[in-house]
Amino acid sequence: MDLMHALAAWSWLSPLMVAFPVLLGALAALDARRAPYAASALLALGGVVALLSAIAAHHWADQYATLVLVLASVAFGLSPGYLTGTGGHDPWPHGRIRAYYALLGAFVASLVALGQAWPLIDLWVAVEATTLTSVALVALPPGRGPFEAAWKYVVMAVFGGLVALFGIVLLGSPARDFVEWGVLALIIGFGTKAGLVPLHTWLPDAHAEAPAPVSALLSGAELAGILVVLRGGVNQAAAQLDVLWPHRVLVGLGLLSLAVGVALIARQRNLKRLLAYSSIEHVGVIAVGLGLGGLAGLGALLHVFTHGLAKAQAFYHAGHVQARYGTLAIDEIGQLHRYLPWTSAGLAVSTLALAGVPPLGLFWSEWLVVLGGLKTPGEGAVAIAVAVLLAAGFLALAFRLPTLWYQLRAPGQADAGRQLPAVGLRGESAAVRLSTITLTILTASAGLVVPWLYHWHA
Repeated sequence: MDLMHALAAWSWLSPLMVAFPVLLGALAALDARRAPYAASALLALGGVVALLSAIAAHHWADQYATLVLVLASVAFGLSPGYLTGTGGHDPWPHGRIRAYYALLGAFVASLVALGQAWPLIDLWVAVEATTLTSVALVALPPGRGPFEAAWKYVVMAVFGGLVALFGIVLLGSPARDFVEWGVLALIIGFGTKAGLVPLHTWLPDAHAEAPAPVSALLSGAELAGILVVLRGGVNQAAAQLDVLWPHRVLVGLGLLSLAVGVALIARQRNLKRLLAYSSIEHVGVIAVGLGLGGLAGLGALLHVFTHGLAKAQAFYHAGHVQARYGTLAIDEIGQLHRYLPWTSAGLAVSTLALAGVPPLGLFWSEWLVVLGGLKTPGEGAVAIAVAVLLAAGFLALAFRLPTLWYQLRAPGQADAGRQLPAVGLRGESAAVRLSTITLTILTASAGLVVPWLYHWHA
């Protein structure tokens, strides 16, 4: 107990975590061979300290920074092999690698800032910082595709940022009508940046073209962080107006995002685009839970963590699959368990988690959202709709992804009917194995931690 009190006393250090990743990104940029692993270890240590401090101080919102730091540590640890060509693709120029690490550190810092208890205008600045740094990271890989995806991203992000700023200005007005227009603008602006349907058009391209570690942070941390910021603004405006319609709008957009994401998952033939539409589905779950509040709101906050871990793991392994097979086309990938056994195991665990299979963490957080809706008077239809759509999402993943394992296709193999001998652990570096083990443990253990957190909170 004395240790927990000591950690709570140091909770004021949480804002300083914003500067921490910037320094580590600069350190990694100085030496692209060894420094990223040191940065990875320090970020992981920072995540552990942030988690213990937040639990001790009962500051649940601060644990979002923990998620970011843990995911960032894996991003730094996985990047050297991804960027230098040891994973099987062409290496990046050294200057571009240095820029990548510097931008990655700044991006992680802006994500940590989203979890701070700052005024709404300061959090808007943090959201814009995530946009600037992530757009640069999306555009950084060589080729035309990343540049086009970054351009679409920046156009939508600038629109969303300006609309959200307009909403924040109107929220400070003494006139009730201006405040109502302000909260609507806030939902549109931040909803655009979070990828809520129908303002999601930038998201599939950006997540598919970004480097795998960046895609993991975009999907696992940024989208949920922006929704948490939006929740604060909506709660503030709803209390000021003494109305419920802002939360109803959030629930409606969440259901729409959930439905569109599920409908498009089964149509995707590109692995990273499939994961991007899965992100739209789960952003919808979070939005519905935050809109309903109460027990469903707790489920949504827990879903931020369970989805963040599982989706980050899925994107990391998708990047490794792309490096070894030279493609992300699902129909051209097969026999993962034979040629990439570690990657295969990690991708299987993350896929099962994203599908909501019990007892993994996403099942429990989704269950809390549905249960919260059923226990809220007048929200039974919403809860049933969420449950039905989540079941459809499970079927969509079950329809599309199993070919990655049973299809008879090896890396670089043109003839799908010819079966090649297994290559064991060849091509899977120590960093990939360590990242796989770390994320698998975190993803799997969330199924045990979420029920404990629920009972402890109750």
